[in-house]
Amino acid sequence: MSNKVQYSGGTIADQSSGLSNFWADCPIDEIQNGDRRGIHFFDDFIDFGLPGTQTTEINLGRYKVYNTGAGKVINDAMPHASSPVSQGGVISMLCDTAGDQSVIGTQACPFALTSTSLKLWFEARIAVTSIATAMTHLFIGLGNNVDVTFGAAIPLADADATGTAVALLGFNRLEDGLGVLNSAYTDEAATYTNVQAAAGAIAAETWVKVGFTFDRSKGDKCIEFYVNGVKCSTAMTAAALAALTHLDASGLGPVFAQFADASGTANYAYLDWWRCAQLLA
Repeated sequence: MSNKVQYSGGTIADQSSGLSNFWADCPIDEIQNGDRRGIHFFDDFIDFGLPGTQTTEINLGRYKVYNTGAGKVINDAMPHASSPVSQGGVISMLCDTAGDQSVIGTQACPFALTSTSLKLWFEARIAVTSIATAMTHLFIGLGNNVDVTFGAAIPLADADATGTAVALLGFNRLEDGLGVLNSAYTDEAATYTNVQAAAGAIAAETWVKVGFTFDRSKGDKCIEFYVNGVKCSTAMTAAALAALTHLDASGLGPVFAQFADASGTANYAYLDWWRCAQLLA
């Protein structure tokens, strides 16, 4: 396997889109060259389109986006700047009024966690303006985007809930969660099930990398979660995944969302890049 590891030292969260050791066993070169069957998706947002009105779900290239209020999913810098200059692309989304939601997700959902699906890797680099109390509910990971229409309560909803038709796997930061990241999922149940509460931390205006791998052959370590390249202590088991109805039977794609459960200081959520890959039989 000739996959390149582009860096292996330094502060992992400070690294931009280079490949960390998290990706060391993913045959990206072989997938891209057609020598290994698989799917590889990456976006650094350097060519993110100029968005129009987003108060209903709109299509924007490979994505669909939605924003309730005056804020938009836009090209930006971190922290927010009226004239953004950033190395590579960064997008932000603003929520500042109770009930605001902002979300971006892929229109295509080619990834899967079925009983016959092969290994998958997902990682993203995110940040937020504030980790104060009564702030926004945040989610980053994979979701069944193709099955839902993003709107006022999809994929996230009031009081740290999720939409009843939404299946999600990844990390959340709850409204009063301060700087706490939880690894979690929802199976169209309107509420999260935590795999590990306090799996990691996020600080104000500080990049953090979050990711997970899926490999059913690992049994009790079927889905393993990572924060800044460090494996979290608790994994999701293959048995727990198999017991679900929707998450393991749906097409999934990258999704990033925040919901303002309370009015307060404007909170920007930032997405620097995301990457997902999966082997195919």
